[in-house]
Order: sequence, then structure tokens, then C-alpha cells
Amino acid sequence: MTITIAWERKLSNYSELVFCSDSRLSGGGNIDVCQKVFPLPREDAAIGFCGSTLLAYPIINQFISYVRHYKKNLDRSLDGSELPNRFASLTNKFLKSYMNPIDLQSELKETSFLIGSFSWRLQRPIISNIRYDAGKGEYVASKSRFPKGRSRSLNRATQFGMIGDLRYHYFDHLKNTIEFQTAECLNMEPFSALCDMLQKPNFTDRYGTLKGVIGGAPQLLKIYPFLRTIEFGVHWPSKADGKLYLNGRELFEYEKVIIPQIDSTTHEMFYPLEGLGAAGNTSKIE
Repeated sequence: MTITIAWERKLSNYSELVFCSDSRLSGGGNIDVCQKVFPLPREDAAIGFCGSTLLAYPIINQFISYVRHYKKNLDRSLDGSELPNRFASLTNKFLKSYMNPIDLQSELKETSFLIGSFSWRLQRPIISNIRYDAGKGEYVASKSRFPKGRSRSLNRATQFGMIGDLRYHYFDHLKNTIEFQTAECLNMEPFSALCDMLQKPNFTDRYGTLKGVIGGAPQLLKIYPFLRTIEFGVHWPSKADGKLYLNGRELFEYEKVIIPQIDSTTHEMFYPLEGLGAAGNTSKIE
């Protein structure tokens, strides 16, 4: 299983969408180097999942192909607000194509998705949850907000989605980094809460009481309102004492990536191309 989170990070002049997740997959064993958050070729949207890779991986691959080859997606004349329903439709058609299917009920119930995108029609970012509705026998898309029972102010003020296991534990950790009663925006606190949990054996130990349903290095992706999606390298567990990971995989020493990097402990940012500022390019991505 997993924890995948998406939220609206509000800055002084604009908002950006942030996705993060752990990197553990299970089934026939456990592996901690697996991508769970995927940019879409439109550059204004991304998708993450929790649950069965038997369903999620082929469905996400098909959706990425749909986005890449349908012109209205690539030029974004199809508004980002349409993506959740388009994804649900593709998923339901995919499931109907099964021949001689095994009993998928447990996989369907545990597998869900988050889609985040910028909408030019609504003039704001949106986050949607796509879950299996057993009554309807199909996947349906719905708006995703911060749980009102945890914070009414965040429920009203910002976009937020969380899917996966350890929900109550996650929000307890998030509460340690932000005041739920008064907060009206989120910065990088959701990422901090996940990183904290990933360093605690009671959440990651497969032989522990919580069965270690999360693990591996955190992965991070941002979607900017100027229609650009960037996957971040993550120094895990820190730049001083760890390695550099991308989408859950430790990079080889010879891989010279140019993407921004973040220290998962201090949140300090590193820009491999920053030195080019001396030639006149001094801009940074926050």
C-alpha cells in the first residue's frame, strides 16, 4: 500500500500543486524503489495512486498515452478540470476489457488515485480523488478537500488530497507541524509529516504491528501555474547523511541530473544549474 498526498501550496503571488508519496510496493515481496507519482505530458497535471499495481500501473500508462496522443490534451484546450472524469472513464473501460478475470474486488476497493491540475476555466488548481464505488460497480471522480473534522479553515481555504494507509497516523504527524485550528494554507508541512513517518520503524517495519505498509525514500513533484511540471531529486534521509533519490530510486554516481533537489530533513533546495547565473540567468524555482 502507500501514502500519497497532493496539496495546494500558496505563495505570495501564486499557488502551486505539490505531490509526494513513499516508494514501497508489496505483493510477492516488498520493494522500496517504485514510482507512485507520475507527471502527465500536458505539463499542468499529475497523477498518483495507492493500492494494487496489478490495476494501477497499466491504467496509469494507458492514461499517459491518452494524454500524449490526444491533441486537445497537449494544447490544453481540454481544461484540466475534465481530467478526473476522463480518467475514471478510461479506468472503467479498462476494467471491462478483462477476459476471464479473477476476483478483483479487494484490489478495486484498495486502489484509488489522485489527480491534480490547473484549470484555466476555473482559474485555480484542483485536486480530485478517483475511487471505486462498489454500489455503482465503477470508478467515480470527486472533489478532494482537507478533512473538515481536522481543520475547518484548511477545508475552506485550500486544495488537498490524501489516499492510502495510516490515515489517522498521518494526520497526527501533520498536526505536529501546523496548527489545524487556525491554519489557512499549507507550505511543505505535508511533505515533512511523510518524511517523519518514513524514518520511524513502527511504520516501515514489515514485521511490526502496522505491517510496514510504507517505506523507501519520499518522492516529490511540483506543478507550477506557468504550466510546467518538475520532478525533484530527494536527498534521503538528508544531504549530509544520505543518497540522492528520484521517484524512489537511488541514482547512480554517474547520473548527473539537472533537476532541482531537496534535503528531506532541512528542506534546503539545491539547483545543479545555479552556477549558470553568473552568465546572466539568476532565476530559481521555489
